[in-house]
Amino acid sequence: MSRRHAVIVCAALAWGAPAVAAAPELRALFPLQAPIVAPSGQLVRLVLPPEVLAACRDDLADLRIIDHRGREVPYRVDAGPPPDAAREVRATFAPAPLSASREEVAREGAANLLRERYELPLPDSPPAGEAWQLVMASRRPAFVRRVAVEAGGEVIARGSFFRLREPRRERLRLDLPELVGDRVTVILEGEEGFFLEPELRFESARTLAAAERAEVELKEASRSTEAGRTRLELERPRGVVPDLLHFATTTAAFHRRIAAWDDGPGAMPGVLGRGEIFRLPAIAPVEELEIAVGRPRGDRLRVEIDDGDSPPLEGLRVRAVVRRPALIFALPDGAGEATATLAFGGGRAYRPRYDLAGLPAADRRHGGDRAEVAGRLYDPSLTGSARLGEIAPNPHFDPAPLLAFAHRPGSVLDVRRYRYRRELTVEPSAEGLARLTLGLEDLARARADLADLRLVDAEGRQWAYLLERDAAQEVRQLKVPSPEVDDGASIYRPELPATPATLSRLALEVAAPFFDRDFELRGRRDDEAVVLARGRLVRRIGDPRPASIDCPGLRIEGLELRVADGDDAPLAIDRARAHFPLPVLYLPVPAGHYALLLGDGEARAPRYELERVRRLILAVASNEVEASALTDNPAYSAGARFLAGSGRQQLLLWLALGLAVLVLTVLTLRLARH
Repeated sequence: MSRRHAVIVCAALAWGAPAVAAAPELRALFPLQAPIVAPSGQLVRLVLPPEVLAACRDDLADLRIIDHRGREVPYRVDAGPPPDAAREVRATFAPAPLSASREEVAREGAANLLRERYELPLPDSPPAGEAWQLVMASRRPAFVRRVAVEAGGEVIARGSFFRLREPRRERLRLDLPELVGDRVTVILEGEEGFFLEPELRFESARTLAAAERAEVELKEASRSTEAGRTRLELERPRGVVPDLLHFATTTAAFHRRIAAWDDGPGAMPGVLGRGEIFRLPAIAPVEELEIAVGRPRGDRLRVEIDDGDSPPLEGLRVRAVVRRPALIFALPDGAGEATATLAFGGGRAYRPRYDLAGLPAADRRHGGDRAEVAGRLYDPSLTGSARLGEIAPNPHFDPAPLLAFAHRPGSVLDVRRYRYRRELTVEPSAEGLARLTLGLEDLARARADLADLRLVDAEGRQWAYLLERDAAQEVRQLKVPSPEVDDGASIYRPELPATPATLSRLALEVAAPFFDRDFELRGRRDDEAVVLARGRLVRRIGDPRPASIDCPGLRIEGLELRVADGDDAPLAIDRARAHFPLPVLYLPVPAGHYALLLGDGEARAPRYELERVRRLILAVASNEVEASALTDNPAYSAGARFLAGSGRQQLLLWLALGLAVLVLTVLTLRLARH
């Protein structure tokens, strides 16, 4: 790269800083800091260690560089390519032809030869260590062409361009030697009866070093083994965003299928990743211990390993494989090395809007100066290296709750409209957030859409909350009475702990050592039967696992399991376990006593501006609320809704109608007498 381009990049990075010192309140947002040492007056890269990533948000918004003068230093984040992808810095030059000609040459005993000539201006020299390629683009679905490139009256490169239908193959690039002069002539020849009329351009590419990666061991929150599957719940620091999950185990030989899901507040729906891991013992073990996963959003990962009839993997540990992003910046000019401070963590700062976002991106093609600038930015061999010192607490950090801005009550609520009430004692986390997991009894008495949930204080003022549906799960044992027998089928009616309820899975423990029977699981909903699942209940000989039935998550008032016995005796179901998904309320409120109100069938869903910062709030640690049992609301009044708002209007309307009917009746009777 020319010195001119290096100066452009360094100037953009060094002079993009604000003209004023970083405000004290900015320093107060970050609980941690570490010193930076780097060459001054030049472009440098600081590769972030896992300890910094674990303390930051996943978008690295809560991270700043402050130089020795107290000024904020702008930076650009280089996340690097995914583990299975190489990164190229590609320069492109698409010239307009100086001249073009086409001719058809008749040949005896052969098809006519179609020849095209294009005279192209040459680009500047490519970056050091690179060479230009001639690249062709055409809309023709299939063709074959000879290509020759002439410069100074001599052929400097020959080859072919082709695109085949079967097999589907193509070659549209031709390597060029070092180019001299100011123009070249490209000659295309073919016999297919049409001119190609291509687009021609010059490209050069350089493959950059792969991004550094780190492995961060994930702490297990829980582990269980059921029905031939090992289920892990793993805690994920918000800043640790894995590309891969690595499974370390001492088991000598195995082959397992694995699936992973995002979990926790703000989790993405659907499977995060699937794959297989294996190990075959040999002189040099053959193994694959990693699966690729998508970008998670929650603070936990749920992993399921299909063990089948094999024992669970021994000594199992799961590590997150992450790219180590780098900060690209330049410290002010000085003699030798310069110092700065990396302030980070806390999740309190928003992503900075530095003008460096306008510099070329690494994953796009660029031409001219922008290609050279991109090469300078993202090639580690062309930048200096910054060093990070020991991480320590930031003495300027303000430990006031992050969510203090949300600690304000809303409008006063008419508590008489709600049938039920739960008393709550809230001690929020250091960041100012608490959480309440709703129980089955709450859900049974609330509306199906949960629009009637309200949080109020002693003065009846409502407080905003965030609702995360299906964020938790409860497993309950169900009582299963003896079955009824009807025409070769057994009918079981497991008793739900509260109704209506929503269940996601039903696990049946049956004493019989072997069975294979058709079943149908029905739910009662609004006095109608709906089919939740149907299939076969199967247990192989020697398999002690319970039989599980997955359910679609419908709100039901009763269960009925019909099993086709044929001429066999009915199955004896010893126990049944039901899995119920539960919603969680996140409460950004100060410490104190509150009440959860529910049971207003006509309430509309609350609208809180808190929804606009959902991701920020769900990224914060929370404490569980201490809640009493659900009771009747002593302030409830059945007529309260008729005395306010639309209810009052309806009441007045009915009174007017009643009065009109009374007057008409009186008039009718008087007329009848006459």
